[in-house]
Amino acid sequence: MTGAANALSIDAPVCRYVELDNFTDTLPAQVLSEEERARAENLRFPVDRQRFVAAHVALRQALCAYTGLAPDALTLATGAFGKPSLAGHPRTQFSLSHSQGLALIAIGGRGPLGADVELLRPMPDAADLAAAHFTRREQEALAALPADERDRAFLTCWTRKEACLKAIGVGLLVSPQSFDVGLAPDSRSVELPVAGRILVLALGPAPARTDSVGSLAEWRHTEARARPSQADPEGRRMRPLNPRKGMSEARCAGGAA
Repeated sequence: MTGAANALSIDAPVCRYVELDNFTDTLPAQVLSEEERARAENLRFPVDRQRFVAAHVALRQALCAYTGLAPDALTLATGAFGKPSLAGHPRTQFSLSHSQGLALIAIGGRGPLGADVELLRPMPDAADLAAAHFTRREQEALAALPADERDRAFLTCWTRKEACLKAIGVGLLVSPQSFDVGLAPDSRSVELPVAGRILVLALGPAPARTDSVGSLAEWRHTEARARPSQADPEGRRMRPLNPRKGMSEARCAGGAA
């Protein structure tokens, strides 16, 4: 593998989708933490509660298979900005995202991971959302596309930004308008300016599906000095596209939905 190819690679040997509405769990919901169960109970609609529990049980199943740990030995800790980690196993990196009845789980052993998925659907407010969260270059590229290509392109860009923000897990310190990810599901290196430094990530598509768009990011290294950026001084954060998508650590810079 060449150096350039390695720089773009993402270490996520576990990367899978889970159909939450058809999920048959082999672990009881009681394996979830008190905080997870409380979050599930706070969801208004029963279907959202069921999907939240299914997604988090599926994550624990995947972590058990990856680490060899028993379910009752998994302890998920939460960082200062909400990003979850596996207590006692700092080399196990993971991220979870779900959009309605579809979840995406990524697990690896190198750098912090971010995963994000969105079901394909009409996005009548794409232009307004892009104006609030995309760079000018991304907004212009979106506007230049044929109308029938904009929904997928918008959701591709959105999941790419979310994946990057979830990988670094630093909350409101980074505006989604401060870095370019593009509208195409390509693999690239992305630089995020944070507190006078540059965080360098590998970014790429999740396994392709016809009904959704998914993206993966891995934080690779940090450079000491940041270049001038177009960061939003208000530190605006990406908000959920759908109020019933589910409560997500992505909204507070975490790695699990």
